[in-house]
Amino acid sequence: MMKTLTLFCLSCLCVWAKEGGTLIYARGADGSGMDPALVVDGESYAATSNIYETLVRFKYGSTEIEPALASSWEISKDGLIYTFHLRRGVYFQTTHYWDQKTELTAKDVLFSFERQMGQMPYYKGGKSYGYWASMGMSSIIKKIEALDKYTVRFTLKHPEAPFLADLGMDFLSVLSADYAAHLKSLNKEDELTRKPIGTGPFKLATWFRDDKVVLLKNSDYWGSKAHLDRVVLRVIPNPSVRALALQRGEVSIINAPNRNEIPRLAHLPGVAVDEKPGLFVTWMSLNLEKKPFDNRLVRLAINHAINTQDYVKIVYENYATPAINPMPPTMWGYNKDIKPYGYDLKLAKELLAKAGYPNGFETTLFTASKYNKQAAEFVQAQLAKIGIQVKIEFFEWGTYLKKVAMGEHKMAFSGWKADTPDPDNFLYILWSKEAAAEIPTRNGSFYKSDVYSKLVTKAKYLSSQAKRATLYQKAQEVFHNDAPWVPLAYPYSIVARLKSVQGYQVSGVQINRFVHVYFSK
Repeated sequence: MMKTLTLFCLSCLCVWAKEGGTLIYARGADGSGMDPALVVDGESYAATSNIYETLVRFKYGSTEIEPALASSWEISKDGLIYTFHLRRGVYFQTTHYWDQKTELTAKDVLFSFERQMGQMPYYKGGKSYGYWASMGMSSIIKKIEALDKYTVRFTLKHPEAPFLADLGMDFLSVLSADYAAHLKSLNKEDELTRKPIGTGPFKLATWFRDDKVVLLKNSDYWGSKAHLDRVVLRVIPNPSVRALALQRGEVSIINAPNRNEIPRLAHLPGVAVDEKPGLFVTWMSLNLEKKPFDNRLVRLAINHAINTQDYVKIVYENYATPAINPMPPTMWGYNKDIKPYGYDLKLAKELLAKAGYPNGFETTLFTASKYNKQAAEFVQAQLAKIGIQVKIEFFEWGTYLKKVAMGEHKMAFSGWKADTPDPDNFLYILWSKEAAAEIPTRNGSFYKSDVYSKLVTKAKYLSSQAKRATLYQKAQEVFHNDAPWVPLAYPYSIVARLKSVQGYQVSGVQINRFVHVYFSK
């Protein structure tokens, strides 16, 4: 088929962009499902964020909120009522498994939210809406109403400063009520987790688990249509194999390359490497519900025994900075006055002895993939110096997520990339006692501080960013003193791509939205 050429102006340079083609995005693991309300992992959202859409979204490459399925909205002066006006003429996708062309209306929004509120149970036997629960959405939203076919009104129980930004998160994607009802009539509700129907710029063609997801261009998309004909999300667990595939031109973009291979990749004639500080934190969760991690002195000892400067150098090849607080340093509200725990083996041993473990103890460390071996062995070697013997347990990605969410671990590697540019996205949904109480949970340390939770909850109710920032800074002080984790790194966002791939952004939130990506001539 003949491809057309479209002229783009980028930074005042005219670039011929070729319409069509197949983008192959190589990543380390597959997603866990296709229902955005059920999943909590970024690999799942790499697919669903191209298939589904939300009422508002974040401008690609930034943290700015812009209209999406809602073309406009009003917020009452008291911050309790949000009224959204839906776009007209937006239709859900048709595929080989769903051929009915149905328009997006208010009933779809109500279905998508009310099933998570528990007002409209959908799945047989019930399923856990992890994001909804950990963010306390049922304690935020009082009711949702359809004022007419294209108008939806949310009434909140209390003012909620992050609410508008939260509505741009993938778990609040709008699904087709008609398609869901059709599956339910066939007793095939679980197909919603495998065969999605959304309004987005791409639709699902096939999904071969642990191999690849194939997305096709949605030619009936309401907005600016994708340049690409298809996107293939291909699983290549070994980062060195991903790099070799890029070098050979077998894939278009690779995620998370080995840091020690980045200089070589950057010097290849047909390859470009993009890197920027990311809205990303990595850490080691210490399960406070399991001994001896319920003892603050033990947790402090572990923190003083791990040299995060060396960790960043060895594991990240310096493509990161050592983490200090449980949110990225580029986000507003970050407490710059808090100092790192500091590497001090003598102090670590003293703390262990004071805690009643002068000879250390044995424990386990969960990690998601054998290719994270270097990081796990670094921690193992560091803790051995103070008598803590660590057994490393490796799990497939999906199994790892489930085990940590259910609290089966003692120590586990964890990480979080921002869904929104609000500190609430880190400080409340990851570390509040409310998040810890929801099983499965994202609070992998099961940290349940009343003082901390009161601060981050109060901050949600205020409209003043300055007042919220003050509360968040106090909360970070409490958190640092309690030491429910081991902060590791603020990694850079890094992708390596063929130079012919243009339009992909590594900054902002929701970076894997491929509607803007194209091949240069």
